[in-house]
Amino acid sequence: MNITIALFALGLGLGSGGDVLPDTLAFLQGRDLRNPEAQGAWQEEPLRLSLDEAVRQALEENPDLRAQRANAEARAQLPLKASQAFLPSVTLGLQGMRTTDPVAVFGLKLRQENFAQSDLALDALNRPDPYSGYNASASVQLPILAPEGLYGFAQARKAARAEAAGAQRAAEATRFFATRAYWDARLAARKVAALDTALLAVRAHVRQAEAMHIEGLVTSLDARMADLKASEIEVQRLAARAQAENALSGLRAILALPDSQDIVLTDDLTDPLRPSPCAEAAGGAEVSEACSFQDRSDLRAFELGIEATEDGVKKAWASQLPSLAAFGALGHYAQDAPFDGGSGDWTLGVGLSWNPFQGLSGVGEVRAAKAERDAARARWEAAYRQAEVEVLQASRMLEAARERAEVAARAARESRTALEQARLRYRTGAAPITELLDVQAAATQATLSELAARRDLFVAHAALDLAYGVYDR
Repeated sequence: MNITIALFALGLGLGSGGDVLPDTLAFLQGRDLRNPEAQGAWQEEPLRLSLDEAVRQALEENPDLRAQRANAEARAQLPLKASQAFLPSVTLGLQGMRTTDPVAVFGLKLRQENFAQSDLALDALNRPDPYSGYNASASVQLPILAPEGLYGFAQARKAARAEAAGAQRAAEATRFFATRAYWDARLAARKVAALDTALLAVRAHVRQAEAMHIEGLVTSLDARMADLKASEIEVQRLAARAQAENALSGLRAILALPDSQDIVLTDDLTDPLRPSPCAEAAGGAEVSEACSFQDRSDLRAFELGIEATEDGVKKAWASQLPSLAAFGALGHYAQDAPFDGGSGDWTLGVGLSWNPFQGLSGVGEVRAAKAERDAARARWEAAYRQAEVEVLQASRMLEAARERAEVAARAARESRTALEQARLRYRTGAAPITELLDVQAAATQATLSELAARRDLFVAHAALDLAYGVYDR
């Protein structure tokens, strides 16, 4: 038998059903349970997190998710930029100049109502003296009919909604990643606890074998073999501790916590599973309304993308149509300072603009917009098929995880019974130490397999919820 799984507990918890996790986890986390004052100081430092709290932390602080939401917020401003299609625009201006340009001097004097008979002299018209003028203006333009702008606004609004739906899906994915990282860290800690327990048990058995050797009941080989097992478990324990720290670091990264932050995970793999309508549906129950992957926000984002590209096609056609707008302007003209004397005027009007022939650019814009629409439809179809596959895969994995958890639980119970029998046989001299060590290794491995199966079951539940889009509606 592979000696790397020969883990021996000798009645210190795994075989007898006792719970030594608090002590072993305290060892893993560097606590001193023999010093109550030190323990109290430690309890004030770590951040205690349940799964719900970890998920909430990830949804609030995960940097990738924050970036996705910021992008969605930026895209949400696109409709505001396109609102000129139906909202008025106002322009204010203030200008001052001094010039000898004949046309400019003539215009300034005329607008300021300072034009005199002498200004009609040829020398005054051709070579005027330097002249100053200030112009304050306000203009308003109100679109009456702007087809291109209206379709552009509709396209921008749907594109913004698509980006928001994508950000919502990113939040759902972040929830899943945080859940998986949480249970990975919890499993890694439980593995370290099991190896700590096994190491303590094997060392205790070394002492027992040495005592029995002194009494002449066994040879010195028993103690040497147990000591060899202790060395093997020590190697595994060191690797498991590094894996546990790596798992916590991965969780901290998702939660946007510094790696120096001590965290204590309060939910355990032995906790009961939470009810999930989608998980029940995967088991053959009636599918609830919450378990319809067609409503996933990523698919909704692709649908909105199609609608946006359809408006883009209409916008490309509308760019070749005329536009109609009303406009008005106020102006004040003074010679020495803004609004110091002078005169003013106003203008009102309606304008029609149309560029009926733009070469072949209009044709190119329409064809490009249609190609983008076809691409958006193809992307939606690919995403829909992928969502179908994800639901089927997640359902199969959940069913396999359920069966594996049941088998692993039965194996763990049987291994504990077998371990009690092996202990009795060794104490009475009916079996060699190799049998006890092998049975102990199998019992410990069965316990680890049960914990791993529980982790897979928890993650499979979350994966199915992600596939159905339970939380991103």
